[in-house]
Amino acid sequence: SRFIALQAVMRKVLLLITLMATTWYHASSYLRTNHIPHRLPLAMHATAASSSSSSTQLSPIFQLSSSSPTDPSPFERIDDVIMGGVSSSTFGPSKSSKDCWTFRGVLRNTGGGFCGFRTAAFSQPLSAVGYDGVYLKARFTSDDEPSRRTYKLTVRDDKSRGEYVRQAMFSVPCKPEGEIPTIRVPFEDLVAVRGPVKNPNAPAFNKTSVFQLGMVISKFKIAQSTETLEDFRDGPFSLDVSEIGFYTDANAPPAEPVARPSVSSEPKKSSPLAAIFKLIFSEKSRRRRAALLVLSDRPGRKKGLGRGWLRAVRLCYKSRASSYGMLSAVATFASRFAADAAKFAAGKALKYALFYPIFAAFRAVKF
Repeated sequence: SRFIALQAVMRKVLLLITLMATTWYHASSYLRTNHIPHRLPLAMHATAASSSSSSTQLSPIFQLSSSSPTDPSPFERIDDVIMGGVSSSTFGPSKSSKDCWTFRGVLRNTGGGFCGFRTAAFSQPLSAVGYDGVYLKARFTSDDEPSRRTYKLTVRDDKSRGEYVRQAMFSVPCKPEGEIPTIRVPFEDLVAVRGPVKNPNAPAFNKTSVFQLGMVISKFKIAQSTETLEDFRDGPFSLDVSEIGFYTDANAPPAEPVARPSVSSEPKKSSPLAAIFKLIFSEKSRRRRAALLVLSDRPGRKKGLGRGWLRAVRLCYKSRASSYGMLSAVATFASRFAADAAKFAAGKALKYALFYPIFAAFRAVKF
């Protein structure tokens, strides 16, 4: 009976340690992406009245320009690094125009194939009652093949931060001259998805509870199963965005102006343990590992001192040296090697000092 009791205790201890590690890791990731300011910059709030055009009535939520404050930004990135990819992007004031922000980056096929941005989740939802859809004033500027990417509008109509959202695909015009064109995405085109896959059992879209808006540029289509764009073009991309808001048809009765977005009033604080997990599982660390696996042509395998790994390190060193000089390349390599060595030592210490003794005791009790 003693052995059975000890075995039960060891199982509970092991389960508790695993749950604590998983909880702190996800907590650090949440705090990193959801450190939301108590209010949005005034220059980005909705206007008091809806503007109108010859075909639609527009009610902007975000009006973006070079004068819009960026610290803190109401937008956050959602690049494919979360699933082992190496694509990267930024969304901020344009360097070539005062009247918009630019969503730019590099799409990579390996490990993912998408970049995106979204608003911080609103503490109080926006109401889209009386509106027919979401509009963006946007144009593609990096090349003359915008059709070789997939563009998706993202809307979240619940408080959760889960994987299920509403999305609709749309087209983006290429380098139009003059005023940035308006792209309209009807609410009726939104479908519930998990990743790029449709969820046919989801409830209908709730216009009274819009908690988040965003967009994604991707190689994946929205379909019943994972489906990619056949002639997808990876590499650099650039998209100018000047407004995001709701619209109504010209013949419809005027809708109420969009309420001012509000967010959590108190920022969340990080704990020392969360900071440690943030250091070990940081985005930079995951991105470097994914890039190293791609360069060494050893996807899915552990890092080691094989020829592929050494070839990748040598390529990174030469690239850094050619761009910033030999001294910078040596310093960067030394700092990253030291950081990775420290993480490796900490991981080994944790394994041999904690997990191995627990597993050994568990096996001894079991057998």
